[in-house]
Amino acid sequence: MPYALTHAAIFDGTNTDELRLDQTVLIDGETITSIQDASLPIPEGYEIHDLTGKFLLPGLINLHAHLFGTGKPSKTLAGESGSQKRMVHFANSRLGRPVIDGMVKKHVQTALHAGVTTIRSSGDFAYSDVRTRDKIRAGKLLGPRLLVPGPAITCVGGHGDGTFAVTSNDPKELAGYVDRNASHKVDCIKICVTGGVMDAKVKGEPGEVKMTPEQTKAVCGRAHELGYHVASHTESSKGIKVALENGVDTIEHGSFLDEELVELFQKTGAAFIVTTSPALPLAKLPTSITMLNDLCLYNSEVVIDGMIAGAKKAMENGIPVGLGTDESCPLVTPYDMWREVAYFAKFYGVSNSYALHTATLGNAKIIGLDAETGSVEEGKCADLIVVDENPLENLEALRQMRHVMVRGHWLETPAVEKNAQIEEWLDSLMK
Repeated sequence: MPYALTHAAIFDGTNTDELRLDQTVLIDGETITSIQDASLPIPEGYEIHDLTGKFLLPGLINLHAHLFGTGKPSKTLAGESGSQKRMVHFANSRLGRPVIDGMVKKHVQTALHAGVTTIRSSGDFAYSDVRTRDKIRAGKLLGPRLLVPGPAITCVGGHGDGTFAVTSNDPKELAGYVDRNASHKVDCIKICVTGGVMDAKVKGEPGEVKMTPEQTKAVCGRAHELGYHVASHTESSKGIKVALENGVDTIEHGSFLDEELVELFQKTGAAFIVTTSPALPLAKLPTSITMLNDLCLYNSEVVIDGMIAGAKKAMENGIPVGLGTDESCPLVTPYDMWREVAYFAKFYGVSNSYALHTATLGNAKIIGLDAETGSVEEGKCADLIVVDENPLENLEALRQMRHVMVRGHWLETPAVEKNAQIEEWLDSLMK
């Protein structure tokens, strides 16, 4: 069905704070074929949608998401090993895989209805994300564009060991996991160079370096041979150094940057991916809500402080910064990418327009999809969202989608079922 979206105010995703007023966007199949003044005639055969008073933007892009969880706080996610082992055993069983697949399906469709048209996932259970991606690509399921790595790769005792990661201490075996994931036709590779908040054993060291330079280099080298970029969970400055010196392409979460690390980013062309959505509430909300212990609370504060300082330093030095939610962490739902954009503007000192640009065309550039998506331009894929209020004035306009279009498929009335209690808790962080 060719569509004509007319009388729209367009934010096109480029780094501008201007709107293109009273425009018509013509879409044929998956492609934006023309953008013209609304006073010009619309060709015959187009289904017309009048967007008078509405704002049209590129679909949001989430660069870091685990697709299996709801975001509801639980002791399992907070690191209770017995619960984690039972969950992983179930996820890998014959009975468990359809359940996990059903959860992933529900969450990607929820994300789509919340305006996310592209997701790069960050580690899954037993290739559940891969199976969901394949259904979307085959036209069996309407969902966001998915870029998937399969299970993450790390050393024994590394972040994700026992849950969403496969592990070894042998560099050759770790490189072999890249080949295993490649046999499932993954889109990228995820590793975990450092530990994280929930597996830290020492106060003040949430990003303890786990993978050695040799292990990191072995995985990145094999991934690059096969044409994959490598994303690494990295929550300390020491970890960033190991990651960048040995081939990592995107630093996920990040930390404080000194001049040496800035030079490494600039030399390698790597990007810094911010994930404020879990770190902020875990650091700022009481443990009675987050279900974390005092050690995790303290380390969450270390992470959020390092992430904000590091991202600011990166932007000051021309290093690409992208946005992801880290969905499935406690208090990170499938539908709250809008909060990640709003957090970026509020806590990182950027304008609303720059935050929107980062979550659309900026994110697309980091993952090499900027020729395909990320902006409202002729020849690009029709990945679009429509909201009722001007997001350049208030990013909370993204909280409720009026319409969503993904690859030319029109969602007239997107609907998201939200957890009211989580909404209340998170809203308190924006005051």
